[in-house]
Amino acid sequence: MTAHQEEIACGERRILFVDECFLLWGDACGYVWGKRDERVTIPVGNVRARQAYYGAVDMVTGTTHLVPYDTADALSTTDFLLDLQLRFPNTKLTIIWDNASHHKAATVRDYLAAVNAGMSEEDWPITCRWFAPHDPSQNPIEDIWNQAKTFVRQQWAKLTNFQDVMVAFEQFLASQVFDFPKLHRYCPDLQMT
Repeated sequence: MTAHQEEIACGERRILFVDECFLLWGDACGYVWGKRDERVTIPVGNVRARQAYYGAVDMVTGTTHLVPYDTADALSTTDFLLDLQLRFPNTKLTIIWDNASHHKAATVRDYLAAVNAGMSEEDWPITCRWFAPHDPSQNPIEDIWNQAKTFVRQQWAKLTNFQDVMVAFEQFLASQVFDFPKLHRYCPDLQMT
């Protein structure tokens, strides 16, 4: 990142930590209270409500960008990259993420080749970098997912259905500016804006 520090500082390049998150209905669990002398019956179903999200956190601003998808796959990955380009027009993007197979799939490689075609690597609109394999602790957005899920769990009494869980999760992420040491580990000299 040091080589791009000037571009990052003036906003010509954004460093985005990207990953997927799966929100499950079980992420908001509650308790049932009843009288000691009365039997409490709880209906149990095999409902697996689930929502996939792609998210990016900007290393400099600490803000997140979140998009829901049906699943995490190569097509969703490509769509999310396009979404990031539309969100940050005329800005070079450095995407830092894990080694998930759908991040390196042929569809994604073809998309990146088309976007970056005919340009020197220094001028690519999207540059991808990868964390070391099998170590999600390196990616700052993992900590952000954890904070958002913790917030959802703390709201369990108010969240009566999965739609409420998704709204709480999304609103928490939209309302936060994250600033913690791991977010700045890769370019410590830059100040948040």
